[in-house]
Amino acid sequence: MSYAVTWSDQFAGGGGACEGLERIPGSRVVQAGNHAQHAVATYLANHSHVRVECADLSQVVPAAWPRTHAMWSSPECTNHTVAQGKRRGHGEFTDGLFSSTGRDETTIRSRATMHCVPRFAEYHQYQAIVVENVAEARWWGPEHNRGAAFDAWLMQMRVWGYHHRVLYLNSAHLAAYGPAAATSRDRMYVVFWHESVGRTPDFDKWTRPYVDCARHGRVQGIQAFKDTDSCSPQRPWGKHGSQYVWRCPNRRCATVPLLPADRRPGADAIDLSQPGRRIGDRFQPNTRRKVEDGHRAYAGAPFIAELRGGGSTHRALSEPLSTITAGGNHHLWVHGDAPDIRDRYARMLTIEERKVASAFPAEYQLCATAEKKSDRDQQLVSLIGMAVTPNASRDLGAMVSEFITGEPLEPFSLAA
Repeated sequence: MSYAVTWSDQFAGGGGACEGLERIPGSRVVQAGNHAQHAVATYLANHSHVRVECADLSQVVPAAWPRTHAMWSSPECTNHTVAQGKRRGHGEFTDGLFSSTGRDETTIRSRATMHCVPRFAEYHQYQAIVVENVAEARWWGPEHNRGAAFDAWLMQMRVWGYHHRVLYLNSAHLAAYGPAAATSRDRMYVVFWHESVGRTPDFDKWTRPYVDCARHGRVQGIQAFKDTDSCSPQRPWGKHGSQYVWRCPNRRCATVPLLPADRRPGADAIDLSQPGRRIGDRFQPNTRRKVEDGHRAYAGAPFIAELRGGGSTHRALSEPLSTITAGGNHHLWVHGDAPDIRDRYARMLTIEERKVASAFPAEYQLCATAEKKSDRDQQLVSLIGMAVTPNASRDLGAMVSEFITGEPLEPFSLAA
């Protein structure tokens, strides 16, 4: 069978990008690659038709991969951000590649995965490429010149004939071609398209969520970046809430921040058939404080206590869950209608619930290959915490498919 748009999937993890891309009619992932055995096992368990290579992609010759129309790439992100509680330097070396001040080799190799994109693009001349990473990857470069390496990387892609646009989007807002994720996840997406195609992707159609304006009804929102030290309307960068909001496109309403209309509640992901244990006198003081605060704030309604730092405390189940990370489980579900918090119930969300919140189908298989149970558990957590949410690849993949084929696709609206 022939497909209108074929894809390669770099740094593919457990197949989140593939899961979304193949929800688009006429799209097919042909080749994927990742270095982790448990991720490859997960990918094959759910997408057995894809040729998946378990390898260090920085050592793979591009000619070894088949030609495809497009490529999705998710280079390693942990060493671009403050993950794992560590401050990240923005350069691999203080004084250049051959300096004696070399830092962490893992960090160097992590950032080096970004170079696989132009290396494969040079050989395959894909019609379009989507690169997914954390927003902080924009500042890749030496500490004295933040972002310089990223800018040079973009220039390298321009040499091979690619135009680009950098997007900062949240998975909880991406509902153009199906439902959104029930969890918040801010990411940077760099969309490249080759000049030989002769047209430009329709970014407005696929990346601007619908919002409900009190004056103008349901309209496609515009992304409004704040004026801060790290970003401005002229220098867009960042995450929803902190650096940008959505607003009505009409200038009379342009000062009112709005939330996308098609957000999914975190409650969508919770298996109500698995109740928690009675709270009683459980929990350490800090956790106890968050649970009691949430009990008062939501007047006895179920809620999520967020067991992480950064000022987070609790969240209503009518909102998307806070970000699901590879660093562990931070979501405590509190439920029951007792007036005394000690007589209510609580449990941590399961890996299955976090998977569903991240827009994976309930039947999606997760595979662990480690010998120790603790290591297997961490592998399962990382498969979801580091995954591309399928709704993100679905929406951006639909935009790319429409761009490559020239055939329009009909957007989806959950609330329509």
